[in-house]
Amino acid sequence: MSYYASFQGRVYLGQRDANGNPIELRTPGNVAELKLALKTEVIEHYESQSGSRSLDHRMIKQKSATVTLTIEEFTKDNLALALYGNYTTGTTGTVTDEPLPTGLVVGDRYALAHPKVSALIVKDNASASLTLGTHYTADTDFGAIQILNLANFVQPFLATYSYGAVTEIGIFTQPLPERFLRLEGLNTAQGNAKTLVELYRIAFDPLKEISFISNEYNKFELEGSLLADSTKPIDATLGQFGKIIQIS
Repeated sequence: MSYYASFQGRVYLGQRDANGNPIELRTPGNVAELKLALKTEVIEHYESQSGSRSLDHRMIKQKSATVTLTIEEFTKDNLALALYGNYTTGTTGTVTDEPLPTGLVVGDRYALAHPKVSALIVKDNASASLTLGTHYTADTDFGAIQILNLANFVQPFLATYSYGAVTEIGIFTQPLPERFLRLEGLNTAQGNAKTLVELYRIAFDPLKEISFISNEYNKFELEGSLLADSTKPIDATLGQFGKIIQIS
């Protein structure tokens, strides 16, 4: 009987407890591709007795495996993992008289210290108020001001506003991340037969590239090395790296 395969399923990434068991499993959302590539580095021996120098033995020197995920959802957790970063959610607040640079000319765009602004008031250094739409425009979501008309105002201009809470994600602020990976898979070529894949330790590399402007659905690729799990017996039947369980 033939047993073909075409897999889909939900991926979970988690931490590990002291015994190597997965904890805090969370899904990164839709994973378009999940790949496991095994590799061995071998030493080859050629005999030197027959006159033909035939290959008569191969010895495995090293074993390695690479895991690749193609992730389509740009959540703060996914980006933090890909960027080796932390994320923080700020608080609301107010700014009084934030000075803009001196020497602004018509057309200049200035980024305020905070995005998501409201109740914006812009005055000049003599406390004369600038009029929105006449002297400047404001992109309140991005927190930016663009000068339309300088009139007779005295620079520097001063901005007073409120700002909302936003999430910020840093880059290269975390050490190399390790995750336990679990795939709860469905073999669509066999009537959605269930298959479970567990990979015990994956040390992820930072993302190779990310497209911020694209005509397609954006996605990014994470690649990592599969590491041996010392909590599993080295001579166990299923080894120290992972396992595939055919449930149905």
